[in-house]
Amino acid sequence: MDKDCEVRVLGAPEAQVVQTKKIDYEKPLLVCCFPSAGVVGTIAANTLIEQFKMQEVAHLRSRYIPSAALFMDGRLRHPFRIYGDKKRGLLVATAELPVSEDGLYSVSSAILDWGASVGVKETVILDGIPVQGMPSERKVLYAAEEEKLAELGEVEGMEILSKGIISGIAGSILAETLCRDMVGFALLTPAIAVIPDPEGAVKLLQALNKLYNLNVPVDELIESGEQIRKKMEEVAEQVDGMRRQQQVPGRSGFERMYA
Repeated sequence: MDKDCEVRVLGAPEAQVVQTKKIDYEKPLLVCCFPSAGVVGTIAANTLIEQFKMQEVAHLRSRYIPSAALFMDGRLRHPFRIYGDKKRGLLVATAELPVSEDGLYSVSSAILDWGASVGVKETVILDGIPVQGMPSERKVLYAAEEEKLAELGEVEGMEILSKGIISGIAGSILAETLCRDMVGFALLTPAIAVIPDPEGAVKLLQALNKLYNLNVPVDELIESGEQIRKKMEEVAEQVDGMRRQQQVPGRSGFERMYA
């Protein structure tokens, strides 16, 4: 920790944001990304952090987060971290571990209390909507407070999510923004439910680029997404081939499996 920085602890005792570096950004955007379908939020967060070389500026401590030691490149990391980029006025909150159900209010309140203290006026959630297999359409859907809807509606390639429920820590944060002098909204995209889906993260980052002119590079993610799509197509072809074999009369189950 820098010697000249102030350590600030805000929030309820069961959820505390500990700020370890000075933040003097002007109305920073807070981007929140948590584990979800296809871990698209986590992939998007890591891309922002790596591409912009963002520094960890704070972390959250809470008894509602599983007690575990997280290693990244052999170095210990807090499981719930907040990164900053002064040049772009950007804060990214991300975590690898889930928040327990009974701690959602405490954790979301602590994050937004801290966010308000450093000037945050807009908070966006990046999240995935789980689907089986490869999504047939890669849309970006949005849900927002009234004053943000018109702006989001003007962005090409985005559609309003007419109804639904956003649960977990993402939903709790959005619910809390309604009670504050802060605008909250979510950008969502269909994502593979069971494996990492970089193509979904690409869609969310491209939407963020359109909204805030961040110019986040996504070429590497696009390449990763194409590789995963190709592998899934190969698996689908194999499964389809097995199904066709099972329809051949006169073969036993073992013959169909090993022939």
